[in-house]
Amino acid sequence: MRQIHLLSLLFFLAIIFGCTEEEAIKEINNPEVYLEKIVPPVFQIGDTVKLIGKNFGNERKNRYVEFYGWEIDENKGYLEWTDTLITVIVPTINGDEDINNGTAHINERLSNGVKYKVDRGTFINVINWLVFLSIFLTFIYLYLKINKIWKRKHLQEVAEAQSLSGMFLLIVNCLLWVAYYIFVNYDTKGWIDQAIYVVEGAVFFIIGTGIFVKGQKKFGFWNLIVKALKLERKEADYLLKKFFKPLHAEVILHILHQVAMIDEEFDPKEQEIIQLFAKDWSIEYDFEKLEMERKQSADNRFERLRKIVNNYLESEPPEEQVAQLKDMIGTMIQADEKVSEEEALISSEIIPMLENYLNKGKKAVLYDVIIVPQEKPHELIVHELFPNTERFITAGGYAYAIGSYYSPKFAEMMCEKYRNMNLFTIVYCEGKPYLKE
Repeated sequence: MRQIHLLSLLFFLAIIFGCTEEEAIKEINNPEVYLEKIVPPVFQIGDTVKLIGKNFGNERKNRYVEFYGWEIDENKGYLEWTDTLITVIVPTINGDEDINNGTAHINERLSNGVKYKVDRGTFINVINWLVFLSIFLTFIYLYLKINKIWKRKHLQEVAEAQSLSGMFLLIVNCLLWVAYYIFVNYDTKGWIDQAIYVVEGAVFFIIGTGIFVKGQKKFGFWNLIVKALKLERKEADYLLKKFFKPLHAEVILHILHQVAMIDEEFDPKEQEIIQLFAKDWSIEYDFEKLEMERKQSADNRFERLRKIVNNYLESEPPEEQVAQLKDMIGTMIQADEKVSEEEALISSEIIPMLENYLNKGKKAVLYDVIIVPQEKPHELIVHELFPNTERFITAGGYAYAIGSYYSPKFAEMMCEKYRNMNLFTIVYCEGKPYLKE
């Protein structure tokens, strides 16, 4: 008996809620509530407009007016409500023209809908027009970009230059925005713009698989994707290493290469040291390119290397890096277990240069190369070779200091260069027997 009463109660509640729901449905779709027109049909945000029709009800009660889902302000938006006339203030509507231009209803489609248009002013209209123009320009951009790549899609280098991971992320991200602009916050211009980038991502993704490269189709589309992703994983940190590689890395590579080639012999052990350095610092070691640059210089190989080291030190590199370079040069020279005359000469100059930098420029023994002109034409030659050199008074006349060196042998080598030009050249160390003019 108790169960019968319980079932009866449940049945009674179902009837009540069923009737309530049916009445609510009738309230939402009441054909008697008729909205005839909006006056004016084109208005601006904040304007007062009139909704004319019939069966609105003499009192508003729980009814409301909405413009494309935006309700009128409860406190100050309703100025008048009668059975045939409603006067309201248009609410502030966020969004662009597609959202603002829409249909007005009473109580979320209780009545029929009447279309309206919001006048956002000349400035906003110009912006909207420019946005449409921007979409058109995006189409042009996409065509021009794809056109260049599509013509070369059969090249292996072009296929490998595309990032499948990047294109996949672009496609997914843009598809999310397309869904948002269509289903959440409708915006025609927004979803079209994002759809363009979906097309771009899809085209470049397909090209990036390498399927258009000759002989690649036989591997299958999915296998090509896996292959491309493996290659991309190997190269994923390339740009980061380029950005965060130590300063002066390429200059140091030049120095090491020229030290290795100072005797015009490239020992395999020297090559191994340089390649390990280049790999560790993510630098490309192009032997042919460095050799071409080395041989194009007008200076002899000793002067050239000394200038590179001097320029490197003038850039104020970290002391730790300079110390490591000093050790690496020593290792390079000893790599083949023999020290040639050329290696001994250059190391006697550049190693003290690096040590002097590490010693904070403390006074070091220097060997000055001095040219003493013996006749007037010699002075002209000196001024032509060294326009900024200083002239000194000596017991026998004038002299010019043209350079200071850490190695007496290196200084003597420089002397021979100018002696071959018939210039009287000597090496002076401490106790210089000349006075500044």
